Amino acid sequence: MHVVIGLLGLVAVLAATVTTEGSHTFTGFLHRPALLLLMLAPPFVALTSYRPEELWETGRAVLRAIRRAPSRARAALYEDLSRFAAEHRRGRPAEALAVAESSEHPLFRQLAPLVVRQYAAGEIERTAGAAAYCLSSSLKRSEDVLTSLARVAPAMGLVGTTLGLIGLLRDLSNFTQLGPSMALALLCTLYGLVLANGLYQPLARMVHAHSLTCAEDARLLTRALALLAEGKPVADVRNLFEATAGQAELRIETGGAVG
Repeated sequence: MHVVIGLLGLVAVLAATVTTEGSHTFTGFLHRPALLLLMLAPPFVALTSYRPEELWETGRAVLRAIRRAPSRARAALYEDLSRFAAEHRRGRPAEALAVAESSEHPLFRQLAPLVVRQYAAGEIERTAGAAAYCLSSSLKRSEDVLTSLARVAPAMGLVGTTLGLIGLLRDLSNFTQLGPSMALALLCTLYGLVLANGLYQPLARMVHAHSLTCAEDARLLTRALALLAEGKPVADVRNLFEATAGQAELRIETGGAVG
């Protein structure tokens, strides 16, 4: 069904662009038919390739990547771990589970109860590996959606350019229509390049950097919970949390791995 809706929406956008092309006066860099095509066509194309829940999850991943400060998130995770470990060692499982449930980190909420249930360290690590893989796969799909939109936007700009040139050739004898047709031809290419390089690609890099920091957090969390299950102090991983916090912040700013 989402494929049909996406195709019908794309056809409607193309029809609306062609219909409003001649009626809109060119006023500079703002051109309503070109904006209509470039703002609506790429999402409808994405809807033909991805399910609505995947697009919704992409929006949520972008919001999380924008709102999440890696250093603060890692400090909060370590604080939750410390509080959980203190309650667990005092023999207060209900309070320890309450700490886990109140944490903002999804993997901590999933994995911390395993320590209370006295799972072995190896079992915790295997479960954490599966959970971290699912989380990274979800972020990878969100990144793929944004990368696809970055490829589609210039393609839709080329479609608009072609439509504008067709209108230009059709109305060569009517000089009053040459301006709107040329505006559609040029501005669609401009809007497509701006959307691809100024919006979709930066968001894709942001989600990619977010996935890297989440993978690091998952490894640190897994190691800390394994130590706790073995009866060792979680403070042994404090230096790892502190050492990687600055690198995670830098990775978010650069959008790539830090060597």
